[in-house]
Amino acid sequence: MIYPVEDVMKKERPIFRRADESPDDAIHSPAPGQRVPILLLLVATLGLAYEAILLFTSFLAPYRFPIPYAVPIFDTPFVLVATGIGYLCLERHRMRQDFQSAAIGMSLWVAALLAAGHILTQPDYPGTPSLDPGVAPYLFFASYLAALTGVGLGAHFADRQLPLTDRGRWTIVAGCIAVCAVMALVVLLVHPLLPSLVMQPGRLTPFAVWTGGVLNGVVAVWALWSWRRRLRASGSQQGFVNLLALAAFIWVLGLIGFLLFPYRYAVSWYLAGVARPIGVLVIFVALLREQVWLYSEARARVRDLGQLNQAGQALVTSLDASEIIRTIAAKGLTIMRADASILFRLDTRAQVLRGVTSCGSASLRVNDLELPIGRGASGVAALEQQPVWTSNVHTDAALRLPAHVGVRLAREELTAILAVPLLAQGGQVFGSLSVLYREPRTFARADVELLSAFGAQASVALENAGAFDRLALQATHNAALQGFGRRLLEAATEAEVVDDAVNTTHQLLHADSVALFVSSGSHLRLAAGLGWWRDAAEIDTAGIEAFAGSALAREETIEVEDLTLAPRFSITNDLEKQGVRSVIMARLDGQEQPLGVLMSCNRTPRRFTDEETRVLTSLVHQIAVALDRARVYAELRNNLHRLQETQAQLMQADKLKALGTLLSGMAHELNNPLSTIHLSVELLRRKGFLDPSLTARVEIIGTACARASRIIRDLLVFARRDPPERRRVDLREVIESTLNLQAPQLELNKIRLVTSLEPAAPIWADFNQLQQVFLNLFSNAIHAMKTARGHGTLTVRSVPRGSEVLVEVEDDGPGIPSEHLGRIFDPFFTTKAAGSGTGLGLSLAIGVVEAHGGRMHAENLRGTGARFSVYLPIGDESEAAPAEAPAHPLLAVAAADVLVVEDEDSLRGLLTEVIHGLGHQVVEATTGEEALARLQREWAYDLVMLDLRLPDVDGQVVWQRALASHPGLANRFVFMTGDIMSAETQGFLDDTGRPFLIKPFTMEQVGRVVSEVLAARS
Repeated sequence: MIYPVEDVMKKERPIFRRADESPDDAIHSPAPGQRVPILLLLVATLGLAYEAILLFTSFLAPYRFPIPYAVPIFDTPFVLVATGIGYLCLERHRMRQDFQSAAIGMSLWVAALLAAGHILTQPDYPGTPSLDPGVAPYLFFASYLAALTGVGLGAHFADRQLPLTDRGRWTIVAGCIAVCAVMALVVLLVHPLLPSLVMQPGRLTPFAVWTGGVLNGVVAVWALWSWRRRLRASGSQQGFVNLLALAAFIWVLGLIGFLLFPYRYAVSWYLAGVARPIGVLVIFVALLREQVWLYSEARARVRDLGQLNQAGQALVTSLDASEIIRTIAAKGLTIMRADASILFRLDTRAQVLRGVTSCGSASLRVNDLELPIGRGASGVAALEQQPVWTSNVHTDAALRLPAHVGVRLAREELTAILAVPLLAQGGQVFGSLSVLYREPRTFARADVELLSAFGAQASVALENAGAFDRLALQATHNAALQGFGRRLLEAATEAEVVDDAVNTTHQLLHADSVALFVSSGSHLRLAAGLGWWRDAAEIDTAGIEAFAGSALAREETIEVEDLTLAPRFSITNDLEKQGVRSVIMARLDGQEQPLGVLMSCNRTPRRFTDEETRVLTSLVHQIAVALDRARVYAELRNNLHRLQETQAQLMQADKLKALGTLLSGMAHELNNPLSTIHLSVELLRRKGFLDPSLTARVEIIGTACARASRIIRDLLVFARRDPPERRRVDLREVIESTLNLQAPQLELNKIRLVTSLEPAAPIWADFNQLQQVFLNLFSNAIHAMKTARGHGTLTVRSVPRGSEVLVEVEDDGPGIPSEHLGRIFDPFFTTKAAGSGTGLGLSLAIGVVEAHGGRMHAENLRGTGARFSVYLPIGDESEAAPAEAPAHPLLAVAAADVLVVEDEDSLRGLLTEVIHGLGHQVVEATTGEEALARLQREWAYDLVMLDLRLPDVDGQVVWQRALASHPGLANRFVFMTGDIMSAETQGFLDDTGRPFLIKPFTMEQVGRVVSEVLAARS
């Protein structure tokens, strides 16, 4: 049951009490007036005896005692006392601002004024001279009526508030005086018209008896009934109201006695006159006792405030929550003078109060004490958030205790309990504080207010300690987050970011496991994990990634206290296998789109705090920024790498361009002496008089010359990248010849050679270009094995595959790094050290293979090594280059005049000798200007053999100037050049359409072109 009681802030709030005790006893301290009912009973007994004597006997009838000036003698003290006590009541109103004080004070002043009017009427009954003896009782009864009305109003309205200023009070006083004056004047002025209330011999008329009795009786009954209602109510002024009732009862007894024996100068008349000042004195006693009670209450309150102040000082000496909890229990025991105290902490999840600490009873241990919320005084106090008490916890049915708790309290002989809730400012319940007594005890209002005030202080102290702990934790977290941010600034790769992120999250959130997922297209991919029961790489993360995906669609943090109790989240098998029960996760928001999800998991149900949510929010923000920065940095690094490669390629291209120019010049310079050597060898062969040893040496010279010529041609091909010159080629011969060239390197580097070359149909290909392809592959394999181990095995296989031939080149070196496997055929890409390679070998090789209609790819072998596979088509006759025309005998032509223009003396002399051998006359010219001069003088040469590169005037200029002077010479020119790979040279030859000889040339080629040109002219 709940009854209203004032708390320390004078606010009505409910309080629990025992069912077998009255509410007045339950909530009040002993107050003045509690023994007034006994005094009322005594006065009532005497009064009833007095009234019975008057009613049923004539014992007092013979006794009448006329006294001169009896009315002033008895009414003057009443006027003075009523005026003074009325003023005291008005001063009481100044302090309390209540309706009761104002009503009693004003009514006493009105009663005093009416009594003064009664004195002024000089009442004398027949036989005594007077103004009008018949009207004096009007004022007498009106004075009684005013006094009883004031008591009735005071008892009825009690502590109802009536705020008045001093001006308002004096206005009411002036109004009362005016009303009394009007009543007196009316009585005095119109008394001839009023019926007389007195008849002979000084007896009140029946009209006076009944009128005065009914009016005053009704008011008296109302006043006493209001007092009776106040007996069932609670309030701090109950004693004051009881004494008011005693005063009214005394007045009623005096008035009833006078009405029962209404004779002037009778005993009843005198008693009625004495009853009025006695009643007013009773009111004075009530005021005096109230002041004494207020003084004692003030002293008690000062004492309580002193104890609260000491307890408050003890609570603020520390911010350690454990120490504050112990201080609360100890000070609660001290200020309440209890036998034991217990502090309970509310477990909101389990809805139970758990004992935290206790004080007092030596054997009372509360570490394992649990009290369901709503059970016992402490449980109800926490549930209802209001003080609860009981004088005997073992017999109070309204506050049932669990059996085990009741047994423990009985063992400690603890009986009475007062419990108050410990509330935070937001209304959150921290727990409850209970004080216990071994003897049954009735708790007064002061007890409840004192412990409630201390509970409020304790709540503030606990909240401050919690706030300090939260601030300390927040400071620790902020320091860790700042360190994390600095590390992220130094992180250069995404892997460094995610690894540091999961470690920091695991540390700050005290998680059992952490996972960081990054977006990969429309799916999430586990980038890093920590604290899982198995290694993250071994976990089937599909279910976990799908669960984390629910955070991608939400901007706010997702918190799940218990996955088994959250219907909107279905716990996946993967999470269930990991034992995950609670999860907090948030999205990583990038600048343009979500980057992923950070998830922290625990294997027990857990409510995440606001601080943990703040930490996770800060983490995901920093991680998202770091991931964006790492990706931008990686992209910039890749772009820089590509730019550097492009720059290297451009530099290499410039080098190749310069190399091409150099090779073109070198080809011309080398082909001239090679032509001399070649023609000399042929002339020696034709002589036929050499001995065998010289003949062999001449053959060696011829072979070397041919090889040098081929090398120069290959260099030009390398520089110009012209289409291959195909012919029927035996691929095994190409491979074997290339291996022969590499034999010294194989032996030097301890490379074992394994070959498996199956017979295959000849293919249409450029022998020399294919040889360069295989030479490059063999050289790379030897370099890889030499660098890795200093020895190895080179395996070469060729296998016909239908319309193509497969050649495989394998080594047992370190293989090709997987990240480089897709780029090894890119121009200028090389894995060799600086200065060891240009990165062009494989690019040129695959270009040659593709130019032959084939393909080539590379792969790593299991274990160690790499394999290059080359597929070359066999082809047919239609795909081959046009066959060379069969050699015909030289045409017989007449002797002719031939002009040979060549700056190389040896070559020019050999040409002259060869042409002389053909039966023609030869004129030599060393420079272009000399040739032009001879053509100007002797323009009728039958044939002009012109070298295109001359020291003074280029051969093309000689051609143009000669035709300008003698157009008919156009069909007489034959050009000679050591470099047809030049685009300019090739274009010139194509434009002129004239025959040409490519250095080094043979005697047969010279004779054929001379005879063909001369035959065409004839």
